[in-house]
Amino acid sequence: MCQNTLLSAAEEYGLKTRFCFEPVSAAPRLAKSLLPYGKVLLLADESVSAVLHSMRGQFAGFKIFCVVLGGGDRAEGLFSLPDDVRLCVAVGRRSIAAARFFCTLRGAFLLAVPDMLYQEGMLSSASSGGYPVEEPDIVLFDENFIGGRGRAACIAAASLSALCAEDIDIDAVFSGERKEYGYRQLCRSAELAKGADDASRFAACALQEIALRPFSRYPSLAFFRQLSRGGEKVGQSAFAALVYAVRQYAALFENARLRPYFVADYAARVRRAAQFVGREAFENIQVPTAEVSFARARTFAECREHFCVAAGLLRGYAERVRECYYLAGGIRPAVRTDALQEAYSLSCDLSPLLSAGALARDFGLPNMCGGIMGQNADRLAEKRLFG
Repeated sequence: MCQNTLLSAAEEYGLKTRFCFEPVSAAPRLAKSLLPYGKVLLLADESVSAVLHSMRGQFAGFKIFCVVLGGGDRAEGLFSLPDDVRLCVAVGRRSIAAARFFCTLRGAFLLAVPDMLYQEGMLSSASSGGYPVEEPDIVLFDENFIGGRGRAACIAAASLSALCAEDIDIDAVFSGERKEYGYRQLCRSAELAKGADDASRFAACALQEIALRPFSRYPSLAFFRQLSRGGEKVGQSAFAALVYAVRQYAALFENARLRPYFVADYAARVRRAAQFVGREAFENIQVPTAEVSFARARTFAECREHFCVAAGLLRGYAERVRECYYLAGGIRPAVRTDALQEAYSLSCDLSPLLSAGALARDFGLPNMCGGIMGQNADRLAEKRLFG
């Protein structure tokens, strides 16, 4: 079912990628379906390089180049290989990223073999440096080969799909314009994140990356990325972003007393946001007129009950994710609550969507969670939030 879900999503978004849920030993056969003969690059991260030895002998009739990507190696080094290398089999996160860059410029086929359930950047439309790259021709998922590596990070990261879908809903109500983007696939990703098997979890993250290809400037993702910039690991950052954002979301719609006459320091916010997104900050931060502000206040009152119900559902979802995250060996985030508050406050300025954080900003409600989220919160507060 997961394989068909991914194949359907890839087709919907016009991607050439085929998803194969088979053992790693199937890689040579799948590679030959792309290139029956010629020169092939076998590329692997140092931590999983042993797989190259078992794979190499199965490429009879091919000219093989084996490369192990060390910690300090860069993708540029691959361009010393012959010009007529026409296929790359890449194993591991760093190797897949390097191979996407290499294969895009060389016009080569790519068979990607993830070594972790959360394989960040495997299906994104651009490299980490912002260079447009082609998606893999085949993604080979082998649950036994992965062995549960990255399970907690996968659960936490995929759960952010639920926040992105909620960002779209809130923006639609308060902006009056429905922006579908990848809404349906994000909802499907959020559901798969709760799955009991690793195939579902892997599919949840892969589906999320597909859904984010046309648009990725969600405030929830900006919040997550700001926490990651602080040095927190991906899984812990994603889990922290989910739990804190759900708390803020629920508090806004359940407890807020609006201040429609409030005017935020928008100039300072633009200056701060511009450090991260440049000129986009002027698009993201729109100063509402009095008419718009009062119209939003009326919409808030009219739709409050609906969003309170949605908040309750999100809270239940977050609790389920919390349970799965810790059962998978997830580590409690060490990020301080004042850092959470600062990152959350900034995140709404890094997106053009009118989010829960943007509403709190415009109505003068920068902190909706009371004492738990205060600037002077201590480790006890963090335990109450993430425990």
